[in-house]
Amino acid sequence: MIGAKPRPARRLSAYDMLTAWHGLFAGAWAVAYLTGGGAMPLHRFAGYVLLGLLAVRLLVAVLARAPGMWALPWADAPLWRSFRRKLGQDAVAAFAGRTPLAPLSGLALLVAILLVTLSGLLADLRIAGDLHETMADASLMLVLGHLAVVASAALLRWLRAPAPRKVG
Repeated sequence: MIGAKPRPARRLSAYDMLTAWHGLFAGAWAVAYLTGGGAMPLHRFAGYVLLGLLAVRLLVAVLARAPGMWALPWADAPLWRSFRRKLGQDAVAAFAGRTPLAPLSGLALLVAILLVTLSGLLADLRIAGDLHETMADASLMLVLGHLAVVASAALLRWLRAPAPRKVG
């Protein structure tokens, strides 16, 4: 529109930035995994992007003033107790809410992909090629496990949600 005043830009929240980081991380992992057998310049670039994103994530987690969204994924004792209690009452309900499995799978992924990228650096030196390939294949299993944990919790929440009431 002519003469319309532009809206001020919305300030990015910690959630927005973490979501962007997660998208870049997942995308770089997918590119690295899918190009491992052929397009080595792209594979290496994606590996360096992953290493940089991991460094940013660890640096922000260390420098963050208080535990919050950017803290490393960690399931604390109260979350485990709550999960165990819910599991004894209604197993389906226990998995429909926030479980310690999501942060646990996220932390396992961060550690595994750090090891994959470091072994990739060694593979460039012709030292650990087989180790790098084996660890990369294992990271696929962790990614699929993480997706299953997150998707199953969302699906169970959706299935257990009350049906919308009809008005009228």
